[in-house]
Amino acid sequence: PCRYIKVMDTYPLAGLLNIKRWARLPSFAGFTVAGPDARAFLQGQLTNDIESITAGQYQRTGYCSPKGRLLTTMLQWRSGETSWAHLIPAESLERITKRLKMFVLRSKVSFSLAEESYRVIGLWGEAAGTHANTVPSEFEGKAYPVSATSGTAAEAGNPNLCWLLMDTACPVLGQRGWLVGPADAIDQLIAGFSSAQELPESAWSFSEIESGRAWVWEKNQDIFVPQMVNFELIQGVSFTKGCYPGQEVVARSQYLGKLKRRTYRADIAAAEVQRLAVSVADLPGQDVWSKGNPAEPCGRVVAASPCFNAQGKVQPQIALLIELTIEAWESGGLTIGSLDGPTLQAGQLPYSLAAAA
Repeated sequence: PCRYIKVMDTYPLAGLLNIKRWARLPSFAGFTVAGPDARAFLQGQLTNDIESITAGQYQRTGYCSPKGRLLTTMLQWRSGETSWAHLIPAESLERITKRLKMFVLRSKVSFSLAEESYRVIGLWGEAAGTHANTVPSEFEGKAYPVSATSGTAAEAGNPNLCWLLMDTACPVLGQRGWLVGPADAIDQLIAGFSSAQELPESAWSFSEIESGRAWVWEKNQDIFVPQMVNFELIQGVSFTKGCYPGQEVVARSQYLGKLKRRTYRADIAAAEVQRLAVSVADLPGQDVWSKGNPAEPCGRVVAASPCFNAQGKVQPQIALLIELTIEAWESGGLTIGSLDGPTLQAGQLPYSLAAAA
């Protein structure tokens, strides 16, 4: 049988966390901010409301430039009485922590050392099937402490402490969660997954794309106001928390005028990518063009990954999240790389963009 992670003795989540598949996620890393002033410091730096995080919850949040453009995106959860943990693209870890430290000033906070960064794996449970059959899980947004030695609930301060962050279900690959912790502890848990199918990291990227969750990587940093990548629709922005870098720009984008740009789901045949002479990993940052307005690009690729089926097999399609003008999306005739580039096929997000209208 597949390995279960028993999170709480009184609430084992057995069906939810019957691990069918898993993937190593080396593209992600983590850091912790701790200290008497950590709460106030983070509240003044990131886009989401840290006061809204209670024990056992996590949230998406972002870090903006003074111009309101996302420098990175993160997962954030309370890891102790006065400490908060963050999961971030590994390539951005040094840049972002260095920038945050510039604003510590006299605040009593400390950052975890680079060598203490978390190791991350992704877990999937039962396949959910299609968008229509995907029901939001009651466990979504919950952060569970897990002991690597027992696979059960763990207390803060346990050296084998890991965190299971339950995310939205992937419409294709099923219920899923991030498992985050020290390298040795994660290795102990991986040893118990021998009967589960290991997938490449690109399968997790596909799950994020299918779920409409955009990450800001180095190629796309300092370009998007949060709403351009639907960040407020996945509860990554608070409009009531008060000031943070770029807050005025983000608020104006929300309340003054009508949003003109959004992120959409699209597909492209894998064979067509060869015409661009780039790999799938190089697609983020590529221009998106519209035949209705050939003068200049109308957007860019935010994320790209091979498509997978419910059995975890790679399909001959590339899944994309693309950011562009609403007008261009509605007009259609979209291509990638150039006006003569491969044609994009419209996909479906699991949430409605009209929710913010």
